[in-house]
Amino acid sequence: MFEFSAIPLHPSLVHFPIALLLAGTFAVILFRLWPRPAGEQWGLYALLAGWALVIPALITGLIDKSALPPDSPENQLANIHTTGMIAMWVVYGIALYLYVVWNKKDALAGSKLWAWFGLLILAALILALSGHQGGRLVYELGVGVVR
Repeated sequence: MFEFSAIPLHPSLVHFPIALLLAGTFAVILFRLWPRPAGEQWGLYALLAGWALVIPALITGLIDKSALPPDSPENQLANIHTTGMIAMWVVYGIALYLYVVWNKKDALAGSKLWAWFGLLILAALILALSGHQGGRLVYELGVGVVR
């Protein structure tokens, strides 16, 4: 496992983007429906920071994954986890891009607003499900656990 001293790096990095993305998703939806511009702005900053912090988590996760035996159950579950996390990152990226484009044109209303909410909720669900697979890697299969 990719480590800095005795601390596995990937598990140490994943908690920040998870917390920021989920809190940002909750905040932008809540504060768009219950108008509080400062709250929505905070949510957007959280989404952007979380989206950017996924990159080091993905890189260290891919490095850790490369150390797994190719035909092992751990690698099969890691493939599901990795695919889900990359999909989540792409969906959040699309949602952030559409926010910028539609918000500049003052078009983030009506059906576009609900489509944007849908993308955020889809990305959060993918994050939760794929994160659960990562938890299974650690807690059920012992991947990255120092023994």
